[in-house]
Amino acid sequence: MGSISRLVVNFSSITLSTLFKNRMIYCLLLWGMYIQTPNLYGQISDAKEKPIEGLDFGILPSFVYNTDKGLQYGALANFYYYGKGTKYPNYLYKLYVQSAITTRKGYVNYLFFDTRHLLSKGMRFTVDLSLVNRGFQQFYGLNGYNSLYNKDYFDPRKAQFISRYYYYFHEISRTIDMDLLGKLPLPHLSWDIGFGYYDISTLPIRTFRGHRTNRPTLFEKYIAEGVIPQNQKDGGHTAFLNVGLTYDSRNDEAIPTKGLWIQGIFLKAPSFWANKFPYSQVGLIYNQYISLTHQLVFAYRLAYQTKTSGEIPIYMMSYLLSTFRMEEALGGNKTIRGVLNERLIGNGFGLGNFEFRYIPISTNALHRNLNIGFNLFEDMGLITDLYKVDKSLNGLTFDYNPGKEKIHYSVGGGVRFIIDHNFIVALEYGHVLDRLDGNEALYLDLDYLF
Repeated sequence: MGSISRLVVNFSSITLSTLFKNRMIYCLLLWGMYIQTPNLYGQISDAKEKPIEGLDFGILPSFVYNTDKGLQYGALANFYYYGKGTKYPNYLYKLYVQSAITTRKGYVNYLFFDTRHLLSKGMRFTVDLSLVNRGFQQFYGLNGYNSLYNKDYFDPRKAQFISRYYYYFHEISRTIDMDLLGKLPLPHLSWDIGFGYYDISTLPIRTFRGHRTNRPTLFEKYIAEGVIPQNQKDGGHTAFLNVGLTYDSRNDEAIPTKGLWIQGIFLKAPSFWANKFPYSQVGLIYNQYISLTHQLVFAYRLAYQTKTSGEIPIYMMSYLLSTFRMEEALGGNKTIRGVLNERLIGNGFGLGNFEFRYIPISTNALHRNLNIGFNLFEDMGLITDLYKVDKSLNGLTFDYNPGKEKIHYSVGGGVRFIIDHNFIVALEYGHVLDRLDGNEALYLDLDYLF
């Protein structure tokens, strides 16, 4: 517990001066108001959730906003089957479907299925399918701060202006993830085996807002200088197998207040599965949830992953390994909130997320269990295994300077609107501590980060 106390003190010393210099002061004032006046919601904060039986679903318009990716609008459907409700808030089956288009010439289609009851008792089966067209996918170079980010390059008012789309390329991804998790004889310990197939297509942006352009983007410069190999510039496919061990003592999955969730993963993309670029990776994710009061939780996540053999193709570097759902990494709303999306790309990285979560409002209305929560966070990340860049290219063509990489920080806060425990709408604001990582970002999304 002493180490956690030192961690909290360090969190405060790093971020306090920064928070008072920007809009995060409002989050702190709001946080303080709820901490100091707990009786304001006394009558509803202790409301007990009513168990839900049978099928619970919602079909809603989908509006997701992300500073990095623009507005995403369409429809989503969430289906939960609770049976007789004896295991609520845990569900027996979950199906999530989403289809939407974006304001940045793209579309997203997701399907996620999760159950512990389809196969033999004690086994969990998940399927994650996606078809995503990112008309303007970010590319800020490799190895974090070793690649300079200069916002003047896409600002037409500046003398250094190159083009508005300098840091973009076009990407289409088709992915399949399937995982099977089973219990081991030891308490809270499980094995995991999974299969994934990722088909990624990449190409330079040829038009911007209907106007054809011939100015090279950063992505094209990396190709021209040979940093991105010719046989990877158009993307490719990767089939992989992952195995892992999981220790999970959380008291709840959607909103944990105590316990540990630890994942160890080994991923192998073998050559005999027709992979042009065989490789292997290992990853470790350590999550802990500490209840400070009835309504206040301190949660943190530490993650590390790295290449162990072979060559990871460029288009497969930006994923955080997991036995549950793989996410984009590093930078953006799933890893380092506030930092530019995929700002950190390399063969290996470390990630830290530290967060206070506070849920002062709990009530029952319209036959629903309703909660409102708030959070303050600090995120950080670092490239630990650099992608090899020829030293003769340093400082030339695309502003690459070795030895500049260091920890990237961001701070922020948010609010959660929770319906029937498992459906969580998240609004978060993140601010970077170094302008080489961008400036600030606003996200409207689903669920807690971890």
